[in-house]
This record gives sequence, C-alpha cells and structure tokens, in this order.
Amino acid sequence: MATMSPLLLLLIGCGEPEPPAPVGPEGRLVIEELYYAGSPPMGGTDHYFSDQFIELANNSPDRIEVGGLYVADVYGAAGVINPGMAPDAYTDRLILDSVWRIPGDPEDTILEPGESILIAHDGTNHTPFSTVDLSGADWEAYVDGGNDDDHPTVDNLEEVHFSGGYDWLITVFGPSVVVLESGADFSDFSGGPWPLQEGELDDVIDGIDTVMDGNSGDFKRLADSVDSGFMYVSDTYSGESLQRHRTGVEAIEGGWLQDTDDSSEDFEVLQTPEPRG
Repeated sequence: MATMSPLLLLLIGCGEPEPPAPVGPEGRLVIEELYYAGSPPMGGTDHYFSDQFIELANNSPDRIEVGGLYVADVYGAAGVINPGMAPDAYTDRLILDSVWRIPGDPEDTILEPGESILIAHDGTNHTPFSTVDLSGADWEAYVDGGNDDDHPTVDNLEEVHFSGGYDWLITVFGPSVVVLESGADFSDFSGGPWPLQEGELDDVIDGIDTVMDGNSGDFKRLADSVDSGFMYVSDTYSGESLQRHRTGVEAIEGGWLQDTDDSSEDFEVLQTPEPRG
C-alpha cells in the first residue's frame, strides 16, 4: 500500500489556510464609478438628482480595511454656470465642502479583493424617477434634523461636516470627489462663502476631478498629485455616469481597474449608471 509523504500529511492536518490579514486601503481602494448628473426626465419630473452614488472598489488581491474612511466633495465651481463666473478653487490645497465618514474602526468593515462599496445620496429604489435602484447600497448620506428621508434598508454615514441644505447634493454640473484615510485631519477654513473644511493632500487615497464640459479645464479643483486630468458628461440630467476602465488582471499589477491618477485616461462615460456593474 502506498504511503503519504510527510509534507502531504502535514498539509492535510493543517486544514484550510487562514485568509490573509487585512491591510490598509492606500494604493488599493479606488473610485470605480461616479454618478452625479441626475436622471433624464421620467416619472413626471425633469430635475431628479437623489439617485446620485459613488462606488469604491478594492482594486487589489488583498483584503483591506475601510472602516473609518472619509468621503468628501471638493469646494469650487465646475465651470461658467452663470455669466461672469471664474475659477474659485484652491488647487494647491484640499478645501472640502461636505465630509462624511464610514462608521467604525478600520477593521470593522473589510472589503474583499474585487468587491465594492456603494455610497448613495438616498438609499432607495428611485423608480419611476430613475432607473437606479440604491436600496441595496452599503451607506447613504443622511442629514439628521432636516427634511431628508432616512431609508431603513441602508445604514447611514457619519456626518463630519455638512455645508448646508436638506441633503448631500454633489453638484450636477461636475463635482470633485475624494476618499481620505481613516486617520485624516481636518480644520476649519474660513476663506470661502460658507463654512468649509481643509484636509491634507497626503491623506487622499483616491480622487476624481470633474467639470462642466470639455472647455472647463481651468475649473479643476484637485491638485495634479491626486488627479492630473478631468472628466465630464454631456449635460446635466443626462443620466450619464463615469466608470473606471477595466483592463484585466494581467494588465495592472495587483488589480483590475486602471489607475494612473489621470481621470481623463482612467474613466469613460456610461450612457446608463451601473451600480455594482
């Protein structure tokens, strides 16, 4: 009768290997999709924006810790929305309009390789006003104490700084969005038209700069170290979304999504949003 080798016996005795320990999100977590333009007219309304969402993806073979991360939109106009408007952003600094936090400590939320987190403006099914269903989102930006709806199927982000209004509306003309480390520091910034926050560029994990159109490059808000390019969709309330190019495992070391810190190269326009697509 054949005998098993000592190595094989050792492997059998060990059982299934333990999964690798989680690591930090730096260089691994990316913005996979940003939908901000709002829905085209349907369901009896022509200015619907509550279906906005941000999708973050683990672009690595490692399990990563994402609890406590911050998501924010960057202060500044997106273009000449009204006659006479000029760029008012601080591209050498990180000036933030509203800041939200994923609850808990880093290890409280683990993102497996290739998985994503969906952050909703409103975590609900937006039919008939939109084709987007966000009732299965991971988090929503709920403003307590106002007229915002708290949707029961989706957990709430923690409000760190809210610039005003009844809900977190990122501009339909083209926002700039950043994700920051769980240990990020913020301070009050008084140089804007309303209370703002200042963060540190070194704390940014990923970001995308969007503007009103192809002629609005002077309205970039982000430093080139975060995003050296910019993106845009064809119009407000077009139903279009921005999604990062998927290139294949072999094309990028340790990931599936293109990440060159140049959104002009890394993203494409989708005619229809694809949350968790």
